[in-house]
Amino acid sequence: MSESHDEIMEATYKALCKHGYAELSIQNIADEFEKGKSLIYYHFEDKQDLMKAFMDHMKDEIKQMQKSIDEEDPVDELDSMLDIYLGIERDEMWEFQKAFQEFRAQAQHNPEFREKFRQIDKLVIENTAEKMREAGACNAEMASEMFLSLIEGAVVRKVSTGDKQGLEELKEEINNVVAPLLEK
Repeated sequence: MSESHDEIMEATYKALCKHGYAELSIQNIADEFEKGKSLIYYHFEDKQDLMKAFMDHMKDEIKQMQKSIDEEDPVDELDSMLDIYLGIERDEMWEFQKAFQEFRAQAQHNPEFREKFRQIDKLVIENTAEKMREAGACNAEMASEMFLSLIEGAVVRKVSTGDKQGLEELKEEINNVVAPLLEK
């Protein structure tokens, strides 16, 4: 990818965090991008085209993030993943989670977005299942599905009620629910 493409993806991330999906516009993205709106249109036909590329970018970012978690114990790796996916550690991630949930809701009406979300979910589930297997889960794929469903449910509930602080408590409960799945 070109440097401009990467900068547009970063600007899209920032604008999505600031404005959410519904209010996101090419102009909002251009406001976060130093090189101007015309260069965005040079690379992307419209908002939908840009958002499909952004989802591919997110998938690459998730791969990098998963590789960067370097704990010796797979249970610690799962805990680190939980911090990231819940958006606990960084305020910016909380803002992104809010926008991401709004964006995810668009997939029910948009087959291209739906396919991109399937790909992202598959990537996350496969990687989580690998960590679950290493941690001793008997049915790692189902444990991974359950783990991620708990995370998604927690995020949706907390985002929709604005209860970021409640995520810390829920994180502990998610770990309590998942722990028996990891016992051999």
